[in-house]
Amino acid sequence: MDYISQKYIGIVGVRLEQFKKRGKNLWNCRCPLCGDSQKDKTKARGFIFEYEGDVLYKCHNCGVATGLSNFLNEVDPNLKKQYVLERFGNKTKRESPTKVDDFFKTDSKIKFETPLNELEGLVRVDKLEPNHVARQYCDNRLIPVESQKRLYWTDTFKQWAHSKNKNKFPNIKRDEARLVIPFFAEDGHLIAFQGRTLDPSNELRYITIKVDESVCKLFGLEKMDTSKPVYVLEGPIDSLFIPNSIAMAGSDMNKKCILDKATEFVMVMDNENRNKEIVHKMQVFIDEGFPVCIWDENIKQKDVNDMVLNGMSADSIFESIKKYTYKGLQAKMRLSKWSRV
Repeated sequence: MDYISQKYIGIVGVRLEQFKKRGKNLWNCRCPLCGDSQKDKTKARGFIFEYEGDVLYKCHNCGVATGLSNFLNEVDPNLKKQYVLERFGNKTKRESPTKVDDFFKTDSKIKFETPLNELEGLVRVDKLEPNHVARQYCDNRLIPVESQKRLYWTDTFKQWAHSKNKNKFPNIKRDEARLVIPFFAEDGHLIAFQGRTLDPSNELRYITIKVDESVCKLFGLEKMDTSKPVYVLEGPIDSLFIPNSIAMAGSDMNKKCILDKATEFVMVMDNENRNKEIVHKMQVFIDEGFPVCIWDENIKQKDVNDMVLNGMSADSIFESIKKYTYKGLQAKMRLSKWSRV
């Protein structure tokens, strides 16, 4: 990106709420055009970024998509004039509506690459040797190689976690190796991560650490397509088998997390009808208006990964989820029957 554009992004940035640089040629702020979410003041869904040589602005709340000079004009017309004069001199340059419009017609949300420095010190699982314990763990769980690219490994988990959140391990003495499952926000920045031990003698199987407290701790947000139904599972590993899915990973998924989403979220809990906590969560989700998957009695495995390991294909599991999804009164009646089986 050219120096002058970066300069004026910095100038306008001091006037924008929650303005932050999120990565190379990527800035984030609360949208000054629509005011962003009125229900959650921590939401910031305006983005300035470079695309094919142009500098664009996009808001995921109001949907506005325009070029930098037009955005500056909305914030401060004088600032726009200064920007155009300094960048283009006496030559007039009109932002190409075709390029901007075409880009956003084909993209329901911007897909940003994860800044590499956020995962510095980790090794992607698919790049490990085939006999590595993490590769063997993923292969034994039949996790597709493409999905293994979303998982990482470190021999010094506490040291790496300390670099992200210094409050978690203030004293690093006895370190340990763990599989790392990173959680990213929709704009691609790291919001949390989960460390999974592969040592059977370690009783603390999972350690989950938040990096950004302003975002709900959900796995898979950066892959989510809100133009289609989004399936919400309990565990990140299970979500790797289901299209357009995210995972709660122990967090309390509620309406606050999705108030700004104009899409349908389908809740897919583990298949444990004797688990009072799961049944209670499903009751709450139904009361809040969410569609809920209530598994068929003929499916005995407790979660999606167990179903895969027992010979079910990911496609057939997905079809079962869609077939056995209920809402409202029908869901209440079905849940009452399911929890007594």
